[in-house]
Amino acid sequence: MNGKRAKTGAIVLTGLCLAGIAAGIGGAAGPESPAVPAPERLAELEAWLQENGREPTAYVLGQFDDHDVVFLGEMHRVKHDVLFVQSLLEPLHRRGVRVLATEFGRREDQPDIDALLAAPEWDEALAREITFRQFVWWGYREYVDVFKAAWRLNRELPAGAPPMRIVGINNSPDWRHIRTRADRNRGEAMRKVWGGCTELDWARPILDAVAAGERVLVHCGMHHAFTAYRQPIVIDGAFSHFDRSLRCGNHVREALGDRAATIFLHAPWHGAGGYDDRPRHPAGGVIDALMLAVGPRPVGFDLAGGPFGELGDDGAVYHHGYEDFTLADFCDGWIYTRPLSEYEGVTPIPGWVNAGNLAAARAQSPNPAYREKSCEAFNLGIARDAGLTERWGKKLR
Repeated sequence: MNGKRAKTGAIVLTGLCLAGIAAGIGGAAGPESPAVPAPERLAELEAWLQENGREPTAYVLGQFDDHDVVFLGEMHRVKHDVLFVQSLLEPLHRRGVRVLATEFGRREDQPDIDALLAAPEWDEALAREITFRQFVWWGYREYVDVFKAAWRLNRELPAGAPPMRIVGINNSPDWRHIRTRADRNRGEAMRKVWGGCTELDWARPILDAVAAGERVLVHCGMHHAFTAYRQPIVIDGAFSHFDRSLRCGNHVREALGDRAATIFLHAPWHGAGGYDDRPRHPAGGVIDALMLAVGPRPVGFDLAGGPFGELGDDGAVYHHGYEDFTLADFCDGWIYTRPLSEYEGVTPIPGWVNAGNLAAARAQSPNPAYREKSCEAFNLGIARDAGLTERWGKKLR
């Protein structure tokens, strides 16, 4: 954990909340602005960023100069994040990075993924089926089109060139074992859901690719992407313990050491009360405040050894369990693209749940309340979930 000592007992929350400067004070409420640091602090950060920041694609490619595995951690359903992953495939391939490992495909479906990317014609139905099997609620155009971007790239490669591969790393949970909401908190029921698999199983295809001489970009949720950082479990607003099963990135780092790195795609964090606490600006709001002050632009930057890595955030859930939490504890790199108020959700695919897959959607929904729901109810919920980023944007600048 970057040489820092982690706490092992419960802690008392400091409750350091972001002092938002609401737009139009005294008038109509607007998105909350991050608290602005002192001018000299902003000047220091901007000067460092001008010297050390890189355009995001170049930044990701540069990480492979000294890493075999790079995790891109997202907070899910952010349209430009998934489009960014699509855009990376061609430059990655030119750079000699020919494996994209994805949370959004199952290991069990690897033969179908390989067949999809090698097919002479695009098979939209198979791409949707692969995505649906991984999670019946994931009916979003941009995630399906990651497969299409790899397929298109492979069609354009010279004869004999090694193809771009997408490797599914997710498990194959069986949500039929969840019959009530309470089952989600029952160890016996959840063990049946996961069938004995953990995120060590996620890590194995990644490590197999590295052992075969490949370098790997991993696209997944941020909590799966942690490498050196250990995720805290927070109960009733207080630190309980660190996640004992470890995340995929933790397992990869155990095997590869510093040859594995994590990049966070800028997004809101939850407050110190826990993972269901309200969204807030990450990093104490300093990064958002800086960008709003100097003019937002896409940029990637390292955390270790620089002023951004020294930033803390005692008002976020991620500080729990750490004596002196900083961003350099959390991850290795950061990519900022735009103000949070400009984020868009991914695009729901009309008719994602239909008469042909409704029975499977009902059976494999983690929410047992949907065991008897209609296609319309599923598709409405999928569309509603895609609006998360718009709801962030109404609260945060």
